[in-house]
Amino acid sequence: MTSFNHLFRVMWRPKFRSMNQLLFFNLLAVVVTMVYQIWRRGFAQLEMISTVTIWGSIFGFVAFVLLARQNEQVVISDTYRLLPTSDTKLYLANLGTSLVALLYVGVIQVILLAVGTAMSGNIIRMWLQLNIHMSAAAWHDLAFYGTSAVLWGIVVALWAWAVITLIHFGTNTISAFLPNVQQRIIKVVLAIILTGVLLRFLTWFAELESKLYAAFTGIASVLEGGVWFDLLGLVVVVIVVATANIVMMHRWVEAKY
Repeated sequence: MTSFNHLFRVMWRPKFRSMNQLLFFNLLAVVVTMVYQIWRRGFAQLEMISTVTIWGSIFGFVAFVLLARQNEQVVISDTYRLLPTSDTKLYLANLGTSLVALLYVGVIQVILLAVGTAMSGNIIRMWLQLNIHMSAAAWHDLAFYGTSAVLWGIVVALWAWAVITLIHFGTNTISAFLPNVQQRIIKVVLAIILTGVLLRFLTWFAELESKLYAAFTGIASVLEGGVWFDLLGLVVVVIVVATANIVMMHRWVEAKY
């Protein structure tokens, strides 16, 4: 049986290649914008932080969408489904490689942001000099919100990919038991219904999680503990949705030949 590490490497290569292609166009867009700014304002007035941030946000979203598309292609591909491995390993390796690829894009964006900051004009450098001497409490808040933002981003990405697969698998599974008439229309209707049901479930879960947190702490405001508690709740949702996907993948969802 194919090991998880080997499966991970096999799935990582095409995603790594596509992310590198995307980053090439990202870098090209930043360079073209920088040249335009130098031509219009001169190097002394160059402000690259906003440029890097805007292009990074755009290409980061495109990377997320491309990885979501690749996720769905993998789980229904006969090339991968026929590998001598379990559905659990296949699903987790697919999700894991997508997460690593997205983190790779994020690290490159941070490097570009650091370079953009170093190349920025006097206004940005002056702001950084004024704000570099922060209090211990300010550094604590910065570390807390920075760490929590990264963790939230990771879990939300996993949640979104898992939910997309859930709607995809759920639609295919239910439509398979229906008459083979206008399957495309039936799948669209089922996808809308499943999305509504899922959103209602998430709303109910969020309300339940808030009540539990308030009951344990005696407060309902969002403090540091609340942020981690909310994050833990979302992790539980990701695990439940991923488990449902693996079950449907094993029992009902077949590869496309």
